[in-house]
Amino acid sequence: MLKSLDQGLTMKIFLDRRGCSCWAGACETCFSWHYLEKEILPNYCLLEVLEDQQPERVFTVQDRDGSQKTLRVTVENWADFHDSWILSWEKQQVN
Repeated sequence: MLKSLDQGLTMKIFLDRRGCSCWAGACETCFSWHYLEKEILPNYCLLEVLEDQQPERVFTVQDRDGSQKTLRVTVENWADFHDSWILSWEKQQVN
């Protein structure tokens, strides 16, 4: 079992949404359940998980529109990402 952010183990996670048929709401729930809880659970879009020593969990998402999104999840913004990774990514683009 992989440790969570608050336990000090961080990682890089690569996702590919191009083949997933989940609508946005289902994707939000799936993301929270599979990638932000105490262990990383495999699902349709997971490509790779690399453990590193950075102070954040970094997601690289190949999205359906062909864009690549980078999400930086920290202990401080974890709850925001748990609620909505899409809105949190948009917020990170502004900052």
